[in-house]
Amino acid sequence: MKMVKMGGLIYQLTNPQIKDKIWAGDRLDKQIRKRGKIGELWLISAIRGSESLVDGSYPLSLFYQEVPEFFCNYPKKTYPNLHKIIDAGQPLSLQVHPDDQYAKKKYNSLGKNEAWFVITRGRKPFLIGAKSLDFIEHMNKITNENINDYVNSYALQKGDLAFIPAGTIHSIPEKSLVYEIQQTSDLTFRIYDFDRVDKYGKKRKLHLQEAKKAIKPELKPVIVKKDRGVARQLLLKNEHFHLTRIEVDLEYILLPKEDVYWYEVVILEGIGIMAGTKFKKFDAFIISGHLKKPILFIAMNAVILINEVR
Repeated sequence: MKMVKMGGLIYQLTNPQIKDKIWAGDRLDKQIRKRGKIGELWLISAIRGSESLVDGSYPLSLFYQEVPEFFCNYPKKTYPNLHKIIDAGQPLSLQVHPDDQYAKKKYNSLGKNEAWFVITRGRKPFLIGAKSLDFIEHMNKITNENINDYVNSYALQKGDLAFIPAGTIHSIPEKSLVYEIQQTSDLTFRIYDFDRVDKYGKKRKLHLQEAKKAIKPELKPVIVKKDRGVARQLLLKNEHFHLTRIEVDLEYILLPKEDVYWYEVVILEGIGIMAGTKFKKFDAFIISGHLKKPILFIAMNAVILINEVR
């Protein structure tokens, strides 16, 4: 496909990718009106075969390669981030993701640092991080009954964020609806899957040998509690993500910054208009770092996450 050069500074991303999962809840299914087990909705994705579309036609990875000026000539070869919504009807497997160094050497891929923003919480805590440095020696002993003996638990609330460094074991609990931002990677090593079986009565494959090489039992998450007194909160600022929560009940002005390559915008709640374009829940946009003028958001009861790619 030949890329047509586009001169705009703001593009809506369409073609959200629906991922059926054995552990899925029913909230995404009800919203999208698709009969199935929708566990994930990928809103911004440049993973081949599961891509967002720019301007309704162009795969994001192709746009990234062919129109580098939109991204202010960002130096990395691969589009860096994947944004998704996770609807967990059952707990996700206890799992781990490799870091960049191991993923590059073994799989020629990026590693997978990620962060969760809680949209809706269930009754059970989030499981993040090993309780002891000898976790690897005991991970094949984990059961439904004793998992809390080996993994730390966090009672995250709506609006809280957890950053999960690559190498940290983790599991999202049942009845949770979570926004996730992660590096563009699909490498996941399952450690324990809660004795779950598919419709044929078979358990999913575990990856204990791969996990042993990826786990860093000394790592802990970074937990950011929602500041309920502010409408704008910087949630995360590190080498991978620069994520801000914006609550808009009338208007918000996004001011351009000189040190941003581009902005990734995800609408978590509400309806509104951004720069003349209507938006609704789970819409996503990219905005070029060449932006020179402020962008006006007019919205009702909107929760918006903006990631600045730096």
